[in-house]
Amino acid sequence: MTKRYAKVVQWTGLSTAAAVLLLSSMGAPTALAAGSDASAQTLTMPTPPSTQALSIVLMDADNGQILYEKDANERRAPASTTKLMTMLLVMKALKEHKVSWDEEVPVTPDAYKIATMPDVSDAYLDPKEHFTLQEMMKFIAVLSANDATVAVADLVGGDQQSFVAQMNQEAKTLGLTNTHYMNSDGLPENNHYTSARDLATLGRYLVENYPELLQYTSMKQVTVRSGNTWPNTDELLGNYPGVDGLKTGYTSDAGYCYVGTAEQNGVRIISVVMGDTKTNIHQRFLDTAKLFDYGFHDFTESKPLQSGETLPQTVTVKSGKATSIPIKAANSLIVDLPNGTKGTVKVVTTPVFAPVKQGDKVGTAEYVVGNQVVGSTDLVAATDDPQANWFVRLLRGIGHWFTSLLHKL
Repeated sequence: MTKRYAKVVQWTGLSTAAAVLLLSSMGAPTALAAGSDASAQTLTMPTPPSTQALSIVLMDADNGQILYEKDANERRAPASTTKLMTMLLVMKALKEHKVSWDEEVPVTPDAYKIATMPDVSDAYLDPKEHFTLQEMMKFIAVLSANDATVAVADLVGGDQQSFVAQMNQEAKTLGLTNTHYMNSDGLPENNHYTSARDLATLGRYLVENYPELLQYTSMKQVTVRSGNTWPNTDELLGNYPGVDGLKTGYTSDAGYCYVGTAEQNGVRIISVVMGDTKTNIHQRFLDTAKLFDYGFHDFTESKPLQSGETLPQTVTVKSGKATSIPIKAANSLIVDLPNGTKGTVKVVTTPVFAPVKQGDKVGTAEYVVGNQVVGSTDLVAATDDPQANWFVRLLRGIGHWFTSLLHKL
């Protein structure tokens, strides 16, 4: 496994504080160059590493930008990466106070049936045992225990069928268009599939909305019973800087799979490999380490605009009392570029008519390299602007007519 872990370089190619942003008439794009030759540059991606996996997605979790992909939308058996959705529904149920961490999870007949199956990852649960939801989550996240997964699904959903229906509804809500679940654990079943892109999207949603889950996925080992301690199935934990999850998987149908995430110097990356070679149990981790190296070493994450940052210019409001209002970035504009590449911030406004409320969308800020848009964020009104009264609007109309007449003379 390579030891090439480069520090992410702090972006210095663009200073918005000192920028001069020329905002022209409504609907016309204006630009802030990140360098004198920025517009002449083209976006050339670094050569990706050689990998064995059949489907791959490498994503910056901070902005969702795809740094590398290979057959990203191909539907494949997900194996135990299925448990990411199960864990998401558990975290959601906790947030909604439908369950609690210290609540006991019964080992249901469904769970016990899985526990007695040969060649299946289990905690070997027994109906006579008593474990809390928090303990069960550790078994799922660390051991990929199928019996614990089924027991928790029964608790949260009431039964397996209802829980799987919740899984598919959540997948639809998140826009996972190449995902369909038939069970909560990922054991082989017809019509049970997902894609590398969907797994990356799901992983990003988890780390953004439920970062506390990482305290479980990053555990190096777990004790099920006294003297019975097992290691995490994730071999990159402790062996690659910043790795703290997310989920491994293997079945004969799926091959070796891994949804990994790592954070270095404030930058978080998610890597998905599916259908990795069946001849080497370690290959999925070797591939992921190469992908992490590629993301952290060959790209620089920058933030040309901060969330809530007010731009130095205004936007015209037709029929507005103030006639023009300041604008700001709705969210941070975060982009990943190959090292040394610079681009341009282009601002495009949309027609704005009074009344305008603070937070209303008034345009878009795009980061462009050559003719390719790398990232974008909405621009919103920084203040309210009510409609001017009829007399003011009449006087303005007369003034505009008179000015137009003079130009024609």
